[in-house]
Amino acid sequence: MQTIRTPVLVVGGGLAGLSSAMLLAWRGVQSLVVERHASTARWPQARGVNPCTLEVLRVVPGFEDDLRAVSPPSFMDFKIVIAESVTGHELKVILPPRGMDTSAISPAPMSGAGQDRIEQVLLQHARHLGADVRFSTVMERFSQDADGVNATVRDMQSGAKMQVHADFLIAADGNRSGIRNSLGIGVHGPGTLSNNMMVFFEANLQGIVKHSGFVLCYLQNPKFAGGFMTSDDPNVGAVSVEYDPQKESVADYTEGRCVEMVRAAMGVPELELKVLDVKAWEMSARVANRLQSGRVFLAGDAAHTMPPTGGLGGQTAMQDAANLAWKLAMVLQGKASPRLLDTYEAERHPVAEMTVARQVANYVERVRPDRQELSVPGDVVDYMAVAGGYRYRSSAIIPDGPDDGSPAENPFEPSGQPGFRLPHVWLERDGSRVSTLDLVGREFVLFAGREGAVWVAAATAATEKLGIAVECYRIGVELVDQNSTALARLGISEGGASLVRPDRFVAWRCREGDGNACEVLRKALTQILGR
Repeated sequence: MQTIRTPVLVVGGGLAGLSSAMLLAWRGVQSLVVERHASTARWPQARGVNPCTLEVLRVVPGFEDDLRAVSPPSFMDFKIVIAESVTGHELKVILPPRGMDTSAISPAPMSGAGQDRIEQVLLQHARHLGADVRFSTVMERFSQDADGVNATVRDMQSGAKMQVHADFLIAADGNRSGIRNSLGIGVHGPGTLSNNMMVFFEANLQGIVKHSGFVLCYLQNPKFAGGFMTSDDPNVGAVSVEYDPQKESVADYTEGRCVEMVRAAMGVPELELKVLDVKAWEMSARVANRLQSGRVFLAGDAAHTMPPTGGLGGQTAMQDAANLAWKLAMVLQGKASPRLLDTYEAERHPVAEMTVARQVANYVERVRPDRQELSVPGDVVDYMAVAGGYRYRSSAIIPDGPDDGSPAENPFEPSGQPGFRLPHVWLERDGSRVSTLDLVGREFVLFAGREGAVWVAAATAATEKLGIAVECYRIGVELVDQNSTALARLGISEGGASLVRPDRFVAWRCREGDGNACEVLRKALTQILGR
């Protein structure tokens, strides 16, 4: 039996798994990805990459351009409609807060690409960077010990088996995660919300959907109750209805039945269409009780599932990857202690809880107002705060003041505090406009004021002692702040400094200068890296 040695084994080739593979490879860490399906997603089961997620993916050269090339030119303003039918009377229109103008909080645009296109671009770049991605391949069993993870994987087409030895395992194997179950990790939350049948079809939709101007529509009429979703192809759409899996299966959704469903949903009785596929799926809301067990990390749907009422499921999966990838790379490259990996669960688990609560609240409001029992006690965090303002608390974050206990902040009014995403500010470097967020790449970044030379010297000393890299920028020296807003947004003075992690979260901050800067910064980095 063939044996393969890889730093990271990723089980699951969806958004979480492929994002992990791409970001790891970009950081110089190779991985083996095994996916039981024969290819990436065939249909757009979800839509969009929001700006805060695209920020962490577009560090990979060419990724954003390739994603834009497969994205619709306009995402119809992300309008969500509740109506009798696609062409019928609109009952309610839901617009995201502040529309979709996120230019004040991010340099990245919103992408309307469907999940199928997103996965294709992730796969392309993961493989280009050296990741080994294998479809029609299943992991049969695994074990872990102090030396790593040992797994047996099987090619489903040839039947050939091979042994894989990895330092770490990322379980991105979906909502019914076999890895999670084998580890004995339970889940909590509302559970199954509905079982649904999705019908993908082809028809001349350009006049119908373009006129309506939405990306998602919840529909209710005497002949149809469900949803309609657009796709990147103007002539391909999908309708979804609830069904009882105890009484029906995919086989019961014949072509004739599906055609009538689509016509009722569209409000066009004579619509000519072709049924492309019928797929059963479960809408659920669950969070794993733990996200880590030894050398195994849960990501994506294996870690959390949520209703698609808000479009944050895929974003959360890709953000899991962004949080984990830099930490695994630092540990595997000997720059950080394995203790850094413990911060993955500490940081991402609260985000999963908060995001699921937000999505469930949307589900109750938009789809099932009769299910008020699903509402989470207490306040549900605002959508934009969940999407781009959540807070991390862990040993890899060093607070610079009292903690008010808030799980998130308004990203349009950032504090610059440790634990929050780095505020977006447009600056100039060598005559070109650049965002603070785009100055963060593979390494830590230190932003300081004009009088922050002491912090630059401290960073240089710390890098020599700890064997890591810290890129340094002084606002007013290497960076030009035409609007004089950067220091205020970062929450530092001319003599202060802000240390940003490779995932664009502020790790440490000193508002003013410090006569013992070298020791202060060295201690901060040592704690963050778990050394």
